[in-house]
Amino acid sequence: MLDLTYEVLARDKERIRQKVSELLDETLLSDSISRWNDCALKSRASVIAGEDGSINSNRYKNLVIYAVNASALVYGDKITVKAHADVGVLHPYFQIEERLHLYRAIYEFKTALEVIDSVELFLIDGSLLSDLLALRRLERGLSKESREEVLALLPMLEKAKGVRIASNDLCHMLGKNDYNEKVGFLEYLEYLSCIEKLLSKGIDKIAGISKLSTRSRLGKGVPDLAVYGETTFRSGYSNPEAEVVTKKFPAYNEFFRSLVFTISSIRLEDGKDVYLLEVPREIDDDELVDILEKIKSISVDGYPYLLKKAHKEVTITNREMKRLTVGLGIVAKTGREVLK
Repeated sequence: MLDLTYEVLARDKERIRQKVSELLDETLLSDSISRWNDCALKSRASVIAGEDGSINSNRYKNLVIYAVNASALVYGDKITVKAHADVGVLHPYFQIEERLHLYRAIYEFKTALEVIDSVELFLIDGSLLSDLLALRRLERGLSKESREEVLALLPMLEKAKGVRIASNDLCHMLGKNDYNEKVGFLEYLEYLSCIEKLLSKGIDKIAGISKLSTRSRLGKGVPDLAVYGETTFRSGYSNPEAEVVTKKFPAYNEFFRSLVFTISSIRLEDGKDVYLLEVPREIDDDELVDILEKIKSISVDGYPYLLKKAHKEVTITNREMKRLTVGLGIVAKTGREVLK
């Protein structure tokens, strides 16, 4: 099969090159250059934290075993770590991908809440704006009565202590009608509650860093990061842009819709990769540069070391997942045995 793939590449190579040239035309390139601000960034020492999380799972015909980790690294005069983990059964067997993503995010946000008060800048791997707009499917498919039944449990979620999936402790209070959908919605409310708490506590401290953002404001559907990576070399940033939240939410709607995010493509060192910086408030160029200089102080090869280290520490590999399920003594069919 690979031989056929190489044949296709050889046949279509010139056509592909032409398409790339069209996408990165002169108008697009010059527009990006005019929006870029070269800036010789200094290192500004401060107390900074970075976080990341990981989740993996083994899926069987009748159940899903998951493992989730989250870690927040704080750097002042030394690195300290706050970490949490859990292994459990995802139940019911419903909306698996969305709920696994949600579990990881809940662990990340709750771990972040434990250190946010002790830092000047808190770095998130990814985008809080994207997090806000994700997982909306978990609030759909419920009657008004079922939604109200689940929303009545929100105060209990808000009072829950510790780093865990608190909604798991409340599922037994839900009626049998639309049970799967109600569980998903309850977990989604916990997710929103965590975001609201984190933003309320740390809106002046939080900054998201995205490595693979597909955001495209320069045109032709090409990611801005790719364009700036081609057209610029010096450290600096693109003109900051403001973005508001327009979606409606089943909880904290007024708070979330009041948010304004400042977004900019950034490079911390000459010749290094370009990333997307996202801050959940309006800032000017001076404050943006101040944030970049703080991030630069804990960066290696143009990327925040704390985020890189956190990612390395939390990653749960398939091999580790297999060891966990073997340790549990679980013997069940995955449904893929016929392929082996």
